[in-house]
Amino acid sequence: MANGALLYSLLHPLVGVALRWYYRSITVTGLERIPESGPVFIAANHPNALVDALVVGCVVPRRVRFTAKATIFSNPLGARLLTRIGVVPLRRASDERSETPSDGQPDPARPDPARNAASFDAVADALAEGAAIVIFPEGRSHDDPHLAPLRTGLARMAWHAADARGVRELRIVPVGLLFEQKERPRSRILVRVGEPLVVDALRLQGANIASLTQLVSERLNAVTLNFSSPEDAERLQIVGRTLAALLEPTRAIGEDTTPLSAVLRVVQRLDRAQQALRAKADPALDARAAAFEQRVRNFRATLDAQHLDPHDVAIDVHATPGVRFAIREATLAALLAPVGLWGRITHTVPIQLTRMIALRNVRSRDEPAMRTLVLGFVVVLIAYALETTLVAALFGGWWALAFLISLIPAASSDLRYGDRTRRARARARAYFTFRRNPALQQQLLAEGEAIRHTAGELERLSLAT
Repeated sequence: MANGALLYSLLHPLVGVALRWYYRSITVTGLERIPESGPVFIAANHPNALVDALVVGCVVPRRVRFTAKATIFSNPLGARLLTRIGVVPLRRASDERSETPSDGQPDPARPDPARNAASFDAVADALAEGAAIVIFPEGRSHDDPHLAPLRTGLARMAWHAADARGVRELRIVPVGLLFEQKERPRSRILVRVGEPLVVDALRLQGANIASLTQLVSERLNAVTLNFSSPEDAERLQIVGRTLAALLEPTRAIGEDTTPLSAVLRVVQRLDRAQQALRAKADPALDARAAAFEQRVRNFRATLDAQHLDPHDVAIDVHATPGVRFAIREATLAALLAPVGLWGRITHTVPIQLTRMIALRNVRSRDEPAMRTLVLGFVVVLIAYALETTLVAALFGGWWALAFLISLIPAASSDLRYGDRTRRARARARAYFTFRRNPALQQQLLAEGEAIRHTAGELERLSLAT
C-alpha cells in the first residue's frame, strides 16, 4: 500500500495540471462536508466519462479510491497499475454474465452471483480500512440533461459493508459535477458537495435498499442541474447566462466573468419558474414568458452583432479609466507575454497534435475532454522527453534540467494569460464601441434594466400561489 500511496501522490498533481490546462477553473462548494477520515462513499453524477473521476480525485482533500468495471482489469499491466492507485474492480450485471447456468447454456440476462459477491467484498474491505470510495450510482456516463435513474448497487454495497465487515460510521456524500460546456477547452467546472447521509442512522430508522437509493437520488438531484429535455437545457442556459451577466456587477479583468455558481443559480431559478408556469397552465402568463425569452434572445443578438460581451455593457467609458486600463494591461503584457510565448512555443505541436487525434470520430459530448486528457498526458510527456534530450545534447545537462523545470509553469502561464488577453480584448472593444456610439450603450443599459425588471416580475407571478 505504501507504493500505491506514493504513486497516487505522484499522479495527483499531474492530474490537477492536466485538468487545469483543459478547463479554465474548477470551483468547489461544500468541501467541508466530506469527512477528513473514516469510511465514505462519494456518490457523484456521471456526465463526462473518465473526467468525472479525475475531477473528484483532484478536488477531494484526502486520498480516494475508485470503483471501475472489472473488465478493464483484463490486461495484467493495466490491472497492476489500477490496483496500485486504489481502483476497486466492480463486476456489474452488464459486464459479467453467468458462465454456468442451470441449463448449461450462457444466459446474457443472468449475472454471476459469486463474482458480484467478490466485488462487494473488495469494496467492504476497503471501507473497513477507512477508505473514501468514489462511485457513480447512475452506472454509466451520458449526455442526458438530467440525472439517470440510480442503480441499487451503492445501497447494497453499503448494507453489505455493515453486515459482512461490521463497518460503522459510514457516510454517503453526494457530489454534483456541473460543467459549463464539458467538451469545450477553457470552459469551467463547478463541484457541489451536498449533505451527507449517515448509513448507521438510516438503518436504525428502518431504511432499506430501495429507500436508501431514493435518498441518494434526492441528494444528488439537489446538487445537480436537471432539465426536462435537451431543448429546455439549451434554452434556459442561454437565457440564464445572459441574465446572470446583467445581474452581476462589472468585474475586473483579472477576475473571472460571472462565477459559474452564480450562473447556475440563475438557471435553476429559471427552471423553477418554468415548471411553475407549466403547472399553472395560464395561456396569458405563458405568452408573457415566451415574449420575455425572445426579448433576451434579441438582446443577445444585438450584442453579438456588435461583438460585445454582456459583462461589458456597463463599463465606464471615460478617458481616465481607459488610460489606466491601457497602462495596466501593457505592463502585464511586458511581464507575462514572454513567459506565455515560451509556453506556446514548447507546447503548440504536442497540444495541437493531441486535439487533432482526439477529436476524430467523436460520437458523444463526453468523449472530447476524456480523449484529449488521456492522449495529451502521453503525447506531452513524450514531447518533454524528446525536447529535453535535444537540449541536453546541444547545451548540456544543467540547461536541460532548467528547460524541463520551465515547461509546466510556462504552459500554465500561456493559458492563464491567454484567458486574460481574450477578456481584455473584449473589454477594449466595448470601450471603443461605446466611446464612438454612446447612444448604443444607453440603449443596451436601458434594455438590460428592463430585462432584469421583467425577469423578477415573471418569477414572482409564476411562483405565486
